[in-house]
Amino acid sequence: MTLANIIMLALGLLAAAVGAMLLARRAATEGQAYARRIAGMMSLALGIFLAIFAVGLKGVGG
Repeated sequence: MTLANIIMLALGLLAAAVGAMLLARRAATEGQAYARRIAGMMSLALGIFLAIFAVGLKGVGG
């Protein structure tokens, strides 16, 4: 696995962790809860995408 793949995988795991934390936190108002759900799901999706892409590139690149 190249350094670029490792960095992409690390960023993916970090984004997924941040997304999970945002989804798990409580919000004071309905608007805050809505904003946290959107940001959390977007961050979680980015993290999953980057992790899958990094692992896929490892398979293609050798």
